[in-house]
Amino acid sequence: MKFNSLKKGGFTLAQLFLVVAIIGLLAVFALPARAQVSPLTLTSLTNFPATLAAGATSTVTNIVPVPRNGGLALSVPFNAASGSGNVQVGGSFTVDGTNYGVAPFTINAAANGTTTVMLWTNWSAAYLAGFSAVNFTTLTNATANGVLTNKAPVVNRVYYNY
Repeated sequence: MKFNSLKKGGFTLAQLFLVVAIIGLLAVFALPARAQVSPLTLTSLTNFPATLAAGATSTVTNIVPVPRNGGLALSVPFNAASGSGNVQVGGSFTVDGTNYGVAPFTINAAANGTTTVMLWTNWSAAYLAGFSAVNFTTLTNATANGVLTNKAPVVNRVYYNY
């Protein structure tokens, strides 16, 4: 007895799944991921005063260790009783944990009266490489006539997945 075998060309389901899995793995490693901000708050900058008179500068010490293989994000929400002008946060980095004169910085944001404004910045892990800590030292209210209200500035860890 002779059976007629119908042989059709094509791929099996297992072969198709294998090809899709390989393409998926290649895409995971080939496409860059976006930077992600961790919800982990490293610290709150509690040494800054809750309010600051117009034209005044507060000098404090807020030392934050630099995380290994991660960046830092600073966010300072504030508003002013009235007026406009710049609000500044200043500080510097240290390599050895003692001398904070390395790489001073000033971050500016414009006040907008009683509207809450966010002063912020991000430092990548590549920028922070070699630094052991950052010291946020000054908060300046450069508005002409408004009392600055500081609303709990925080420092978050930033993960860069590239």
